[in-house]
Amino acid sequence: MGIVFIKTISPVSKLGLWRMSEPSEDLLSMLDLPTSEMAVLEGISKERRKQEWLACRVLVAEMMGMNAIIGYDAERKPHIAGSQTEISMSHSGEYVCVYLRDGKSVGIDIQQMKPSISKGAFYFLNEQELQWADLDNNVQMHLMWSAKEAVFKYAGDASIDLKKHIIIHAFSGNQNGRFEVKLQKGDLPETIQIQFDTFEDYVLTWTL
Repeated sequence: MGIVFIKTISPVSKLGLWRMSEPSEDLLSMLDLPTSEMAVLEGISKERRKQEWLACRVLVAEMMGMNAIIGYDAERKPHIAGSQTEISMSHSGEYVCVYLRDGKSVGIDIQQMKPSISKGAFYFLNEQELQWADLDNNVQMHLMWSAKEAVFKYAGDASIDLKKHIIIHAFSGNQNGRFEVKLQKGDLPETIQIQFDTFEDYVLTWTL
């Protein structure tokens, strides 16, 4: 199926969604990978992982109008070689998504909903959040999990704890909208706006 959408969400940012229906060979034919990137691809053994890896790069190329080499820093935060454009990527189920923004860190996450997430709520929700969260609301649970993943990617710090350092302010509604998250990193907390959307059996969240 390929591109579902590429949205310009601000003068300096774009968000793209790709549905994976092509085998890895077809996705590879859409790219002109350098030798270094081919070496990385050849080290991936599972077909599904190859599709995810390639689909992200095809989507980035479509969004930027050029092939881009994606590298990773010591904290596993992705970056585009030779560019000031910040990038975040995610995949789940049949979809991959990419978020690009000039000059500011970004985070995006997509999750295919599962019926059992509430069983693990105590892994990612802290006591403050558990006071208002509805563990029986499967969409809300996935939005909270996804938002924490998006903020984790935004922060680019592997030492961050989802329960301790990322705190979601109470919100209502579970179709589309936004809510606030507090990132407690260092001495000064940072308030981050999260935009969210839902479609089929997926939730999608990204930082603003």
